[in-house]
Amino acid sequence: MNKRTDKKFLIWFFVIWAVLMAAAFYFCTLKQGFHEDEFYTYYSTARTNGFYVEDGKWMDRETMRNEFVVLPGERFRYGLVKQVQSWDVHPPMYYWVFHTMASLVPGVFSKWIGLSVNLFFHGINLILLTCLSYLAGGRDRKIAYFTTFVFGLTPAAISGVVFIRMYEMLTTFVLLCALLHVRAVQRPKGETAWAEKLSFARFLLFTAIVTYVGFLTQYYYFIFLFYMALAFCAYLLWRDRNLYRCLWYAASQAAAFVLAYLTYPCCLGQMFRGQRGAQATENFFDLSNTFTRIWFFLDLMNGYVFGYLFFVILLVVVILAVRVHRRGGWNAGVTVTPDETRFDAAFWMLLFTAAGYFLTVSKTALLLGNTSNRYQLPVYGIIVFLVFYSCGTLWRRAVAVSAVKGTARKAAERAALLFGLAVIVAGHLCADVVFLYPEAREEVALAGEQAAADIPVVYVYKPGEEWCIWAVADVLMEYDRVYFVSAGSEDVITDPVIANAKTLVAYLPLYDNGKDEAAQNMRIAASCRATEAHLQHRYKYCESWYYGSDETGADSGGEP
Repeated sequence: MNKRTDKKFLIWFFVIWAVLMAAAFYFCTLKQGFHEDEFYTYYSTARTNGFYVEDGKWMDRETMRNEFVVLPGERFRYGLVKQVQSWDVHPPMYYWVFHTMASLVPGVFSKWIGLSVNLFFHGINLILLTCLSYLAGGRDRKIAYFTTFVFGLTPAAISGVVFIRMYEMLTTFVLLCALLHVRAVQRPKGETAWAEKLSFARFLLFTAIVTYVGFLTQYYYFIFLFYMALAFCAYLLWRDRNLYRCLWYAASQAAAFVLAYLTYPCCLGQMFRGQRGAQATENFFDLSNTFTRIWFFLDLMNGYVFGYLFFVILLVVVILAVRVHRRGGWNAGVTVTPDETRFDAAFWMLLFTAAGYFLTVSKTALLLGNTSNRYQLPVYGIIVFLVFYSCGTLWRRAVAVSAVKGTARKAAERAALLFGLAVIVAGHLCADVVFLYPEAREEVALAGEQAAADIPVVYVYKPGEEWCIWAVADVLMEYDRVYFVSAGSEDVITDPVIANAKTLVAYLPLYDNGKDEAAQNMRIAASCRATEAHLQHRYKYCESWYYGSDETGADSGGEP
């Protein structure tokens, strides 16, 4: 902070950081609905009695709502949170953080509980990505600014912020892991033996801590660390010719995993024998789907990170690489310093790790349309840095360093900035931010109007798939009470409130064929006194119908 340039660097970074955080906050305000996994985040960290429904029973609003909020007597119950996660497929660290935030506002159900956690980690991620790009980019401040600014405004980055799950927190520890290893690679030679050993010991301690917390946040951290460890040990053997350092490094990471296992013993079962673990293992060893899966995730990254310009950028990289080769190779006419050698090593280490993570996750992750971006989110920022740093470095080598001066350099920097803006604009034009669910505003408002009119509500669920109710929990919580009934029967509902209703709202499950849906629709129609039925909304797992008559004026304009 003694140098004027350092202060200028921090000022510029703060301006960029503030703009990116303001953009993320703005999109958070646009979020109107929830993904079913987001409801699970609330439920699994705030559950009281266990969310279940009984066939042919009413559930009032407060009872349902209490399953998604931390009640005053349920605050800071980390043991319960850990126990609930042991029944699922995820480690507990993120849920502990989320439960802490929810415990500070007991009795409150709000999107801002989850979004505040994400915004906190997103702010840290922008700092870490800037530091990582600065160090791995040869201490070039402009590439650090450029990487963070472009990535922070992409639909993929903002989608990660508005998705109330653990992926922003996972990104934090992935970037921390990368930053620690890059700093270790760039450690200059010439230190005293004691200083060198102390520096390496600190590195082992910090990486072990990050590994412990990162692994207990999401198991995908292990994939990133695996490739990073391979690259780092290869570099140690190449540079120091010292196997003992690799062994000490391996021992420190093993200690972190042992401690994680002692903290959460069911982690191994969830990784390899649980439902998701078995699916991931099967997908990984199934060679027949390799190309399809990789292309699926490449297409997602192309649209949501690079605005469908990724392959154009790769073409530019290839052209520049050919130009460099024709000029006599990478080091032709250039004096390579020891610092540049360390920067190149950091670049290749990040490239190997990001590519390994991307390919492995592509083979193992669930294919869930555009929502699958979450699985690759931790390395998207690193990939943005690798791509644009490659372009800049190859361009400087292609035209020779001595020629990159004055007007030509400024023109190139302006062109790069314009291209970065084009990537951001194209991304938002071609790939919208996911997880906002703007249609939920209208759906919740309609439910509120029907609740005010005291219209009875029925939810028909498939036996064994009661969890699908979470997908419309925000809508159902608008009603004073909801009548739950199993779809396992087609018998007429005999509850007097339903039987005497002239108007009724029913949520019916979706089936692969229309026969079962029609049967449930006829069941509801026969259970009340309504004469007409109109489709209101179609959701992911169900659809809502309004049952009324001509004189009620209840036609919602949907399909009859």
